[in-house]
Amino acid sequence: MVTEISLNTICGHTTKIIATKEGKNTHIHIKTTCEKLRKWGTKFDMGTKDLMGGTDTVLARKSAENPLTPTCLVPAAVMNACWLENGMISKNLARGMGKMEIIFDKLE
Repeated sequence: MVTEISLNTICGHTTKIIATKEGKNTHIHIKTTCEKLRKWGTKFDMGTKDLMGGTDTVLARKSAENPLTPTCLVPAAVMNACWLENGMISKNLARGMGKMEIIFDKLE
């Protein structure tokens, strides 16, 4: 199976995350216009232990080596793609939602 997630964010960059589960690994391919994110590498694997988060994970190491802005949604989107591929979030639920949003309700 394959999970694809697209992001259009406030920074103006576009990113697509493609996740494919194979055995105990989830292969991640990131297509992006963001140079900072490209420094992470556009292809990497997430193992089972990486799915629970924490300080000793692929995403934590990538973030430490090549920090993104604190508001970047890509790390959360990578985790969502992995969780979807590993059955930890229902793909039917995600299909029904269609998208997740951050809504700026009031800005004065």
